[in-house]
Amino acid sequence: MTNNKYINNGLGEYPPSKGQQEESREAIDINFASYLIKVKRRWKPALIIFLLTLGATACMLPLLKKTYEAQGKLLFKQNRASSLTGVGEDLGTLKPLLNNQTPLSTQIQVITSDPVLLQTIEKLQLEDEEGNPLKADILEKKLDLKLIGGSDVIEISYKDEDPAISAAVVNTLMDVYIQEQIKGNQAEPATAKEFINKQLPQVESSVAKAESALRRFKEANNVVDLQKEAESTVLQIANLNRDIAGLAAQLQGTIAQSSTLQGQLGINLQQAIALNQVGNSPGVQSILNELGAVEADLARERQRFQDQHPSIVSLEAKKADLNSRLKQEIRRGVGQDLNVSQGLLKGNNNNRENQLEQYITIEIEKLNLQKQLASLYQSQQVQLSRARELPRLETEEQDLLRQVKAAQATYETLLGSLQEVQLAENQQTANAEIIERAVLPETGSSGGTILLASGVLLGLLLSNVSIFLLEMQDRTLRTVAEVKEKFPHKVLGVIPQESEEQQAGVIVQREPDSFTSELYRMIQANMKFMAAENAPQVMLTTSSLPEEGKSTITANLAAAIAQLGRRVLLIDGDLRKPSQHHIWGLSNQFGVKDVVGKTQDFHTALYQPMAKLDLLTAGSIQSNPLSFLDSPEMSSLIVRARQEYDLILIDAPPLPVTADVLTLSKLVDGILFISRPGVVERESAELANETLNNINKQVIGMIINGVKRKEFDNYSYTAKYGKRYFSKNNSIAERNGNVSKSSTRV
Repeated sequence: MTNNKYINNGLGEYPPSKGQQEESREAIDINFASYLIKVKRRWKPALIIFLLTLGATACMLPLLKKTYEAQGKLLFKQNRASSLTGVGEDLGTLKPLLNNQTPLSTQIQVITSDPVLLQTIEKLQLEDEEGNPLKADILEKKLDLKLIGGSDVIEISYKDEDPAISAAVVNTLMDVYIQEQIKGNQAEPATAKEFINKQLPQVESSVAKAESALRRFKEANNVVDLQKEAESTVLQIANLNRDIAGLAAQLQGTIAQSSTLQGQLGINLQQAIALNQVGNSPGVQSILNELGAVEADLARERQRFQDQHPSIVSLEAKKADLNSRLKQEIRRGVGQDLNVSQGLLKGNNNNRENQLEQYITIEIEKLNLQKQLASLYQSQQVQLSRARELPRLETEEQDLLRQVKAAQATYETLLGSLQEVQLAENQQTANAEIIERAVLPETGSSGGTILLASGVLLGLLLSNVSIFLLEMQDRTLRTVAEVKEKFPHKVLGVIPQESEEQQAGVIVQREPDSFTSELYRMIQANMKFMAAENAPQVMLTTSSLPEEGKSTITANLAAAIAQLGRRVLLIDGDLRKPSQHHIWGLSNQFGVKDVVGKTQDFHTALYQPMAKLDLLTAGSIQSNPLSFLDSPEMSSLIVRARQEYDLILIDAPPLPVTADVLTLSKLVDGILFISRPGVVERESAELANETLNNINKQVIGMIINGVKRKEFDNYSYTAKYGKRYFSKNNSIAERNGNVSKSSTRV
């Protein structure tokens, strides 16, 4: 996509270069120049149509009636009562839905709506020409509403043949619109009030349901304050963890002590308790005392006597008896035989008290610690279970609280809105104010100036349409630009239109120093420049249609090249309608047909109209000329000419007329195309292009012939300067003499 600033080449947008800008301006100039040319060609019918249209418009002026226009103005503003009270500020406020729109455009549509227009018609009893009530669409067409720039004012205008009606319509329309706006502003609060009254019972019920659900939740889950309970639970769990850690450490120490004592004593707690009871019994104490006395006596006697002494034996027997009685007492008290040292059972042994009682005390302490630790673990599980429930309870409580708050907020909002709409419903204000009422217009207008201007514009439109219609019917290519557009060949030169006297003969031979002769030499130079590397030796000249000056241009071009010192052979290849002998003023007794038919020698059939130029005319006309052109002898003729001449020009028939050009094109190196504006038609041009494409020979270039003098001057800005230059040298050429026109056979 392109715009007036940037060009898109498919890779992105970039600014047009200077050359592209110049090409664009040149294209505009060419199109405008083409339009002016069409106007110059068709100005007479266009002028007649314009004058007829303007005359018809002028004849309608007396039929116009005077109309009177009345005007009134509406100012749109904010509702002051709402802004002062703070109630209903947004009611009736003019706001557009889109940012790029003005709300006043919407109000214009409201003013011209059917309800407002019909009330105006009814109040004023407006009627049409037949006496029926005026229709709303007819009244709307007579109204003119427009925004006054830079303000919030709408101007309302109405035209009518009666000045009183025009003023009354404007004033009544503004009054009706103001009343409709007030009704509209009151209708909004009334509708809102009705809606709120319907919603209040439902919202109140929603509030009660939400509060009841919250209350049931707290009762079911023993919830007072979940936040404080969560804090307390965290603190209690921390304390329990600390107590559990302390008791566990203390229990481990007690267990270690108990294990040590148990290993030393070799008894368990029940045995220790039983053994302690046995040791405290009087019988056991008596035995232990006796054992003590016997052991003391035995120790004294051992100091005096040996083991076999009766005294020692008697004491040993007594000791054994006492030990046996002690074991019986232990068995009876403990329930089993135990190997217990006597020291544990002696009442006056401090070590016994330390070990047995200490062991029993530690075991009891261990059991107590285990019970306390189990109780702490149970309390910990209870607190952890509650702690795990707290997030769920908090979530449910928050949901219920949100429902309660939402319902309460909605209820409070509805109550506030109800009070607001009740106050807004009682307001009798509008957002528009009549700042200028329509007055009775004193002067009227018939609209003649507008009608004449419309007539001028319509006349210009119809005249231009007639120009384009006539141009569409005319299929002739009339300008150089049209010829260049239709034929995609490089232009070697442009030949201006000459008078009949100037067209006769060969102007290059007759007036070698003229401007036209120089144009032919410029064409020769362009041909040489364009084919600098592979200059064609044999060229064929042709055109789209007869009467385009093809033969005359070929003759003049051959003369111009011969004047430059090159040997040129000009062959008249149009065997059906030859013309080169007429152009040069020669006989056509012998020519191509005679040389190809071998009835005449090549050199004897040649004419030499001027130095370095030989001419081979067509010869006498016979039937079936194509057989001569397509013969081997014709090919041999061209081959021989290539050896003797620098350039061979073959004047061939027009392209679409015969098949001669297709046959001759096989013998040449290039084609020179001649076209003449005003003669060639678009269809002929298309057919000529197709034929040239089928020939598949290089088209060296195109010469445009017979261009009108004015167009020629516009096309080539050097034309007028060249003509001045050559006109100054005409007298010198006349004094020096012209080239001889006489012709002799070679």
